[in-house]
Amino acid sequence: MLHIERAVIRAGDVAAIADCSFDAAPGEAWALIGAGGCGKGLLVAAIAGAVPLAGGEIVVNGRSQRREPAMARRMCGYVPAALEGWPGIRADEFLDLFATAVGLSGKRLTEARTRALDLAGLSGDARLDTLPEATTKRLLLGRAVLHDPAILALDDPFRGLDPRGRHLCEKLIEAAVLVERTVVAALDDAIVPACFTHIALLDGGRILARGPAHPATFAPGRTWTWRVTVSRDAIAARECLADRVPEAHLVDDHTVDCRIDPVLSPPAALVTALVRAGIAVESAGFHPFWSAQLVRIAP
Repeated sequence: MLHIERAVIRAGDVAAIADCSFDAAPGEAWALIGAGGCGKGLLVAAIAGAVPLAGGEIVVNGRSQRREPAMARRMCGYVPAALEGWPGIRADEFLDLFATAVGLSGKRLTEARTRALDLAGLSGDARLDTLPEATTKRLLLGRAVLHDPAILALDDPFRGLDPRGRHLCEKLIEAAVLVERTVVAALDDAIVPACFTHIALLDGGRILARGPAHPATFAPGRTWTWRVTVSRDAIAARECLADRVPEAHLVDDHTVDCRIDPVLSPPAALVTALVRAGIAVESAGFHPFWSAQLVRIAP
């Protein structure tokens, strides 16, 4: 369980996060999205105890970051967006240093180290200062789950990952949700994968909106851009959709863009209507992804 109450976090003399409050329950994975500089990465770092609070409270699995910072940090697995520089040590030494710091030893340490190295796709003797970015991110993910933390605090966890690495990261988040961990991740590109159960939109250091990861949760009654690509006859596709959505226009001979309210015009129902009209649909979806559109409409 994560409880944040009126948290204030400063970056220099500026309150980068101001009066921020929300709760995240076990089994929930929260994606923090917002324009650059909104404070989402700083909030993730504060949850993990990597930056101090200037006011308010963050309670991590019953431990206060203000009153019990060492215990609260142990409850978290933290992945920073990147490290400024990697030490010239081996991967197994790096993991052992962290594992020892969180109280692992003996067989538990050995098993945890092996799992983390497997996630990174590394042998223990690999030197950190020679690794590519994608591998170092996977190593940080492995380090974060070494001690089976109650909460994962991830800053831009998909940064630098190739498709296989992204898949592994998504599976790690899904597994955390299944075993009732809490996940909070700052996503710089606002493209929220299906592994996240909830979204919080930040702007100017404050949470503007939050809720389950579905467009109907946010700005009810607002329309979103939805694109359908057909194998031929986009004109017929537009005519089929025109009576079902507020707006539909041709992009080219194979593409139609629509404005839809997903409550009044569910995407699945629109695709079904096209198929029943004999129109071959190649792809359909929000364009750009709806959570990225949400960031664009934030004041």
